[in-house]
Amino acid sequence: MPILNSIALVVDDEPNVCDVLCMILENEGFTVVTAHSGEEALGLFGEYFFDIVFTDVCMDGISGLDLLTRIKHIDKSIKTVVMTAHTGYDTVLEALRGGAHDFIEKPFTDHSRIASIALTARSHALLERDNQDLLARLKIKHGKLEAANKQLIELNQQLEKLAITDSLTGLKNRRYIDSALANMFTHYSRYKDPFCIAMIDVDNFKEFNDQYGHSAGDTVLKLISEQLQINTRNADTVGRYGGEEFFLLLANTAPEQGLVVAQRVLDAVRNSVIEVNGTCVSVTVSIGLSGLDGTQELDREQTILDQSDVALYRAKQQGRNQLQVYTAI
Repeated sequence: MPILNSIALVVDDEPNVCDVLCMILENEGFTVVTAHSGEEALGLFGEYFFDIVFTDVCMDGISGLDLLTRIKHIDKSIKTVVMTAHTGYDTVLEALRGGAHDFIEKPFTDHSRIASIALTARSHALLERDNQDLLARLKIKHGKLEAANKQLIELNQQLEKLAITDSLTGLKNRRYIDSALANMFTHYSRYKDPFCIAMIDVDNFKEFNDQYGHSAGDTVLKLISEQLQINTRNADTVGRYGGEEFFLLLANTAPEQGLVVAQRVLDAVRNSVIEVNGTCVSVTVSIGLSGLDGTQELDREQTILDQSDVALYRAKQQGRNQLQVYTAI
């Protein structure tokens, strides 16, 4: 169904970026307004009632991060998605901590993800505005206070769940994962309880999508998410890190124990099949594992993330469909 009365603002000093986002968002039914600077964008808020804003981070004058802060002061329900280059992880983290709804990387390679983010952001904005409307009604209708409070709690629970849940797989999303890893690292720094993380990437996923279609690709992602949940403990954090990449955070788990869990996941995915157009097909994953056994000292949680990325890269280099444990070379 087309989206009625939903307006998106795209802010970027590169016209071709604006053009691509306009095409994607208009295909989803949004009315799109563009601006080529933060100053120009701010001038549009008196003319339009925006649901979502896509903004580049690096712009002359008012930067994307400054614009994010100002939008929060204009209307907290507007959801802002920041755009950054592949090397901008620290900037992305700063934006998410500053209230950004999500982020996308440039150059754009996954138009369907951008559309999904836009639709989810719009749902968040509508839920939050419903929340605000409910609060206003509570001040007037004192006689229905108990029922209204129940609705308010339910709406807040929905918002909280949406904020940390990947909409396709139902797993925790990157926002939750980053927070959980930071908490785990702080706990480790104090108590030295061991833990492991694993980065899991679907092998040849682009080629699979090209051959069988994105619907079949979504089925693969759901299958892998199910296997991750089946083969881990309730205490473990299982999440979708983005695209075809998944994440495991194994609490109170030494590296040798993490190796057993990661191998179990690898085998479970390898032995699973899905049916596509009457044909049974299988997929594999590559896994990079890193861990702290209680004796190592690290200065920040990003280091262990980088180590798991290195291990994942080695798994890909050495033929995929395998597990590699981080070791310093």
